[in-house]
Amino acid sequence: MSNLSTSKWTKYKLLRKSEKLRAYLPETEWLKESAFWRLLNKYQQVIIKPTGSYGGHGVIRIKKLEDSGYELQDGAKKKRFTDQEQVNAFLKKKTGKNFIVQQRIPLATVNGRPFDMRVMVQRHPHSKWQVTGKLAKVAGSGFIVTNIRMSSGKVVSVEHAIKHSQLKSMRSADLLAQLDKVALKSAAKLGPSYRWVKTMGIDMAFDKAGHVWIIEVNYAPMLELFLKLKDKSMFRRIKSFHKK
Repeated sequence: MSNLSTSKWTKYKLLRKSEKLRAYLPETEWLKESAFWRLLNKYQQVIIKPTGSYGGHGVIRIKKLEDSGYELQDGAKKKRFTDQEQVNAFLKKKTGKNFIVQQRIPLATVNGRPFDMRVMVQRHPHSKWQVTGKLAKVAGSGFIVTNIRMSSGKVVSVEHAIKHSQLKSMRSADLLAQLDKVALKSAAKLGPSYRWVKTMGIDMAFDKAGHVWIIEVNYAPMLELFLKLKDKSMFRRIKSFHKK
């Protein structure tokens, strides 16, 4: 068993070491006041989240407003702040030591709701990584997180999400091929540091221009999400790898 941390920050730093993967990673920093304001001024919107959480818990979006104020969104709740001091005070109260801040990706949307994708990458002992399934998670109304339980969102096929998004004019086969390619490169980069891991659930996204992004990598992904798809063959395939 590896002693290496499985936190979001550690996995991000490992992925960043790959020149080929850097273009697919949102710029991310350990949460400090200086890093927060640098990224917010650079991208106009940032996400802050705890490094050890899952299920969308603790994820907050902050964006600069045109009137020089700031809007914060936590779940479906929104707050407005008029100055930096108010934002700093909120962050000190709301966040602990183990938080990261990253650029907010303008996710592609289905009916105005952002979606991302869970890509399952698995391997048998001593064999190469394979993509065994993928689905799209569409956020519930008013939410920025796509976690199904938290936002009352829905699961659809990736093909369905593409077809009903800003990406519908692009070739679906090309988008899916790029998704698989980046997912497999991610698993190949992380695999040697976590040799005990045989299953990865990689959360990925398309922005509104069709660029692929790596959001985070889970080593204990919830397989039952795949039961929400009409076609259960992906779930059976994933489970067959899991058992072995």
